Amino acid sequence: MKKMMIAALSTGLLVSASFGAQAAPAKAATCVGCHGADGNSVVPNFPKLAGQHASYLEKQLKDFRDGFRKDATMQPFAKGLTDAEIKELADFYAAQAPK
Repeated sequence: MKKMMIAALSTGLLVSASFGAQAAPAKAATCVGCHGADGNSVVPNFPKLAGQHASYLEKQLKDFRDGFRKDATMQPFAKGLTDAEIKELADFYAAQAPK
């Protein structure tokens, strides 16, 4: 009986954890090389995105895309993003825990 209760509790925790985790948007695959899979870059030249305010990230990506903010690396990545994709990326990285 005790083993069944432990197994049920463990399963419940795993299910809860999987529903709480936010899947990375498809466009995030292009961000991983510089900013890391969860937005916690380990390279000092590339900022950490994890835990930043979504509105800040959204504005920065739109500014790169629209040419208001200049960066030879970021502009090509941001250029093809729609407003919806930018919002999705910003929300994803804002939800990540900074390390």
